[in-house]
Amino acid sequence: MPKQTLSPEDFAIQKKEMEWKKTLQRLGLGEVDLTQVSNKDVLYFAERWQFLQVVESSGTKESLENPEIIEAKSGWNVIYYGNAMATSPGKWIFRGGYFQWTTNRDDDDDDGSGGNKGIMNPGKGTFYKQAFDSACAIIQIAQEKGWGGVQIVDGHPNMQRAAWIEACRIGVRLDGYQADIGAEKIRRRVTSETMQEMHEVLKGSASWKP
Repeated sequence: MPKQTLSPEDFAIQKKEMEWKKTLQRLGLGEVDLTQVSNKDVLYFAERWQFLQVVESSGTKESLENPEIIEAKSGWNVIYYGNAMATSPGKWIFRGGYFQWTTNRDDDDDDGSGGNKGIMNPGKGTFYKQAFDSACAIIQIAQEKGWGGVQIVDGHPNMQRAAWIEACRIGVRLDGYQADIGAEKIRRRVTSETMQEMHEVLKGSASWKP
């Protein structure tokens, strides 16, 4: 019997299924019936896998021989290459943020005090806040390291927007992101909330007497 060859369409489908299976195996999910994977499931994975990759845009920075790992206040690691940076949730991808728990009740919180037994990456807010803070951290590091500008290479839309918001806030040149009306509304809201927080702090300082 002659060997049956697949059509280009069937070959593409088969290749895609194999890639899915490899990805699911890496996540430790074992055998999964891909016919039961819904669009909602795919969107869930895409929403959780937030990341950001940027490069220095002026061309004045050299790459480091050994990249630095800088921990952002979100608990995420920022990989600093000298002329490029990247961040993603890493170990927190499915376990970080409030309401995300570990089955190991002996796990301590970040400071080792054990005050938040079982909570993964406690005190850092929701997963989405962690992503926002991590994107902001990249822009802040770029400014601290004297970058002439930041060029977004790739990233989740939420983190690209967050990087743009922070760049506008602290005056860092950023290319590779085109803000729309929705992004501008979010930027104004974040700026307004930040200014309100600063006002409350200053108000409290002014009213404090030794």
